[in-house]
Amino acid sequence: MGVLARVFLINPPSPEPVKTPLLALCYLASSLRRAGHEVALCEASAPASPDVDTLLEQVAAFAPDLVGVHIKTLHVQPAYALARRLADAGHRLVAGGPHPTVCWEEPLAHGFEFVLRGEAEESLVELCDALDGRGNLSAIAGLCYRERGMIRINPGRDFLRDLDGLADPLAALDLFDPAWYGTTSAVAPAGLLSSRGCPAACTFCSNNVTGRRFRYRSAAGVADEARALATRGQTAFSFFDDSFAVGHRRVRELAEALAPVRIAWTCTAHPGHLDLPTLRDMKRAGCCGVDIGMESGDPGMLLRIGKGVTVERVLEVLAWCREVGLHTVLNLMFGWPDETAAELQATLDFMERAAPLAGGFNARGVLVPYPGTEIYDRYHERFGFTSWWLREAPLAYQRFPAEWSLEEVTRCYAEDAALERNFFQHPPAQLALIKQALLRKTELSFASVIALAHRGRLKNQVVPAAGAR
Repeated sequence: MGVLARVFLINPPSPEPVKTPLLALCYLASSLRRAGHEVALCEASAPASPDVDTLLEQVAAFAPDLVGVHIKTLHVQPAYALARRLADAGHRLVAGGPHPTVCWEEPLAHGFEFVLRGEAEESLVELCDALDGRGNLSAIAGLCYRERGMIRINPGRDFLRDLDGLADPLAALDLFDPAWYGTTSAVAPAGLLSSRGCPAACTFCSNNVTGRRFRYRSAAGVADEARALATRGQTAFSFFDDSFAVGHRRVRELAEALAPVRIAWTCTAHPGHLDLPTLRDMKRAGCCGVDIGMESGDPGMLLRIGKGVTVERVLEVLAWCREVGLHTVLNLMFGWPDETAAELQATLDFMERAAPLAGGFNARGVLVPYPGTEIYDRYHERFGFTSWWLREAPLAYQRFPAEWSLEEVTRCYAEDAALERNFFQHPPAQLALIKQALLRKTELSFASVIALAHRGRLKNQVVPAAGAR
């Protein structure tokens, strides 16, 4: 098959550099190639990626028919700045990813001609086919576009069901320059997907791309991809599933397929989906760590945010993980709208109970109201943070270094840019208590390392951060 269309994919610059290929770009590039289209890409958020001027030169040299930009809410401003320059150079642009799925009209006002909502492996191929004269724009589900001064909004696209039918994401790794990541060796994503979608209905989570409908790949297909990573020299990976442990039989079958691969892995799971037999299956299959979503230690707050779990259940799951030998990272969040001092104190108290069981806690943790969440929709007008990602400076999170001294680790864990932003207008006393919670969470995460440092047995050593990804 001859080349049909030329597509240049970009993960735009961001203040938080990525250190491995973006899995979303791998899926998109492989899908385009399988359909006969020619692809180039740039991971412009990698530590040693080209600067914007050089990137523009590379795009021009490739002479694409379409430039695709992956956009996240935190990084919309650099993405739109890049889009303006690309549009000024005459390139046709399509936006996709989490932010355009929710705020589809926004990219159309910032230089983009097309927006793809939701999973785009099929719709991007259909868009390229249409631009090549082999389809109609009006027939592409999930597409929004400008046409003769009018904005067209096509019906939404159903979630992909045959995940095994997707193109192999690892088939696109030759498009990623190892130099972008500071290496000369072949690069691969830090993880893979065994499923898409999350059946939970948490009020703080915007899961519009993959949705609430849980879908999963065959155990054999996942094991083959894990084996391919191992063949490339990768000794460990993460599952990037929205919620890994959905379906005990599915997890058992997946564990049986993964066990012979003999490669270590981690995942994120809802505590309501974990029981002792499932955790034992995961351990036998190579699992070494689980990120557990808890969010609050107050029973009433857990009900308000739709978490669907109790405090005692989480403690039970942590105890099971310790029994099995799985390292756990417990995710907690602070600064909920209308959160009282008593509710926040309940989370502080819960941390003390959980610390002897948990391997550590997540970094940062102050709530950010992302578009597309119930919390954003309910509170943005009341607290005046409508379209905060455009109207205010980007949240200046501390950059996590590749290697951390104890001092750097604790600083990055305890400092959270969202605290100063104070989206929900908490009074000074509440902000002080949130800061105390961040500091205490950090102390509990690194208690043993801090103790060694205080005894003078640890000097200028680099230590891994619990839960760092």
